[in-house]
Amino acid sequence: MYDYHVLLGILAIIAGLVGEVLYIKDIVRGTIKPHPFSWFGWGILDVIILSAQTVRGGGAGAWVMGVAAVVNIGIAIASLRRGEKRITQSDWICFIGALLGIGLWIVTDDPFWAVIVAAVVNCVAFIPTFRKSFVRPFEESLTIFVFDIIKFGLSIVALQALNPTTALFPAVSAISNIVFVAMVLFRRRQLAKRGRGDTPRQ
Repeated sequence: MYDYHVLLGILAIIAGLVGEVLYIKDIVRGTIKPHPFSWFGWGILDVIILSAQTVRGGGAGAWVMGVAAVVNIGIAIASLRRGEKRITQSDWICFIGALLGIGLWIVTDDPFWAVIVAAVVNCVAFIPTFRKSFVRPFEESLTIFVFDIIKFGLSIVALQALNPTTALFPAVSAISNIVFVAMVLFRRRQLAKRGRGDTPRQ
């Protein structure tokens, strides 16, 4: 009998790849400026969560994390040249905090607590991108974040072992992406009403 988890796992990967390819095209075109601190943090976290989900039997639902790890680290490297250059002190604090959280994960034996730490670190890593996009909402593409919401939703359903360890991180990631998309849309509309000269990008 065909396992639907495999199909959903593949669909989650495709959704993620579509958003990531479109995002990379925007980076190459120079229409967006991703924050390297966020993307390096997310790439490292994806490796962590892939390991934790695999240990706890995540199966096909964990595939998406492996693909995301490779792509996110690639985006982070690209953003060093084409991304956000205005790094603030708070960005550094968040980045160092994320690295400390990753270090805490390394000494955490229980995969569940490791995922809790990773979920918190994921939100901390989001702060530089959130701050930058709040100030300059037209310098960020929403496409990848929308596709990530779909990706993480599918990956949860695709998990062959659905438990807090395997589902917590993708659930937190989906929620943080929803909040981010809503914030950027709100800020774009707010700035447009103020008569700013920015041109919306998707």
